[in-house]
Amino acid sequence: MFAWLLLWLVLIVQLAAGAFAYGFWKRRRRPARHRRWWLLGAGTGVLGYAHTLAYGFALTRPAEICGQRTLDDDYPLTHTRVDVFPPAFECHWTDSSAYGPSHPTAAGVWLLWCGAALLVAGTAAWAANLPSPAPRWARAGAVLAPAAAATLWVTRVAPLMGLSETDLSNECFRWQVAHLHSAPSGEITGTDRGLLPPAVDCVFTDGTVNLVRAEAFGLSCCLAVFLFCCFRCAALRLPRSP
Repeated sequence: MFAWLLLWLVLIVQLAAGAFAYGFWKRRRRPARHRRWWLLGAGTGVLGYAHTLAYGFALTRPAEICGQRTLDDDYPLTHTRVDVFPPAFECHWTDSSAYGPSHPTAAGVWLLWCGAALLVAGTAAWAANLPSPAPRWARAGAVLAPAAAATLWVTRVAPLMGLSETDLSNECFRWQVAHLHSAPSGEITGTDRGLLPPAVDCVFTDGTVNLVRAEAFGLSCCLAVFLFCCFRCAALRLPRSP
């Protein structure tokens, strides 16, 4: 508990110091908007990553990070899970199947995503303001579409593909319970994964379900938007015949 409070105190102090330094730099240099977003994004991302790495000793001492749910230990800790990117540490309890795991590193992960969003916004603003005959929306779309695809992959597809066979089978069972009226009613016989197109299949005795079907469609849409924006930018750069 003391380590948890200390890390939060350090994070608050670092945020305050960073805000003061950013205000001083902005007032003195008066940079362009995209440069301000780049600096904010980089600083926020580094701070979030450092805050999340501060929980590194949780790999060897998870009980001290997760703590106890109640004084009489009604809901003991069952296992922990560590994600490399974005770095996160989860505490799974006996009732996590109903209420979800707890995330001691949630603040750092949110700062990481805020930093990434600011970096992408700054890059899109920079691309939109470049002197070019291509429309601004096409230049910004060429940046935003890959960023949206990367977000879908990192947040939805990669975590499912990284699960062990046991955890993936449990995920299939949870999906079956959540979609009781539309899901196959048979037992789970296995799982299968594919990269292109991305697929995480739950194989039941009476059917197969892809858990990332919506995400695969979103990735296809991002690819189509990216190619269309690139084609639009390239078409206006080609010399026109007399």
